[in-house]
Amino acid sequence: MVEQTEQGLSDQYARASPWPIPLVLGIVVSEIGIVFDGLLPLAVGGLLLLAGSVVGILRESGFAETLYRPAAGIAAVFGAAGAGLYVGTAATARGLAFGGTAVVVAAAAVALFLYETGRL
Repeated sequence: MVEQTEQGLSDQYARASPWPIPLVLGIVVSEIGIVFDGLLPLAVGGLLLLAGSVVGILRESGFAETLYRPAAGIAAVFGAAGAGLYVGTAATARGLAFGGTAVVVAAAAVALFLYETGRL
């Protein structure tokens, strides 16, 4: 009798990760929002998708035990990048997109902290 196995999956991993596709889509959508003038909300949405994907990857791979810590870290990195781009370069739209995303991700990190610690 021949044993049936699923193609493409190894014995070590039970399933494939869903995060690479949203990660790439986040990068592409954010760049489209920056390139085409007036689509700053699209750029922020793409960066939110990118941030959420990174948090998901870190949680799924076991590098983070919670969701709020990597979200807070990403908010800090995006905030610093946004401030640096806005003040130090001519890429003010990109700086605003990073800064706006940092605010939303920081709010999500606070909400995740309250939820994961049972305070919400």
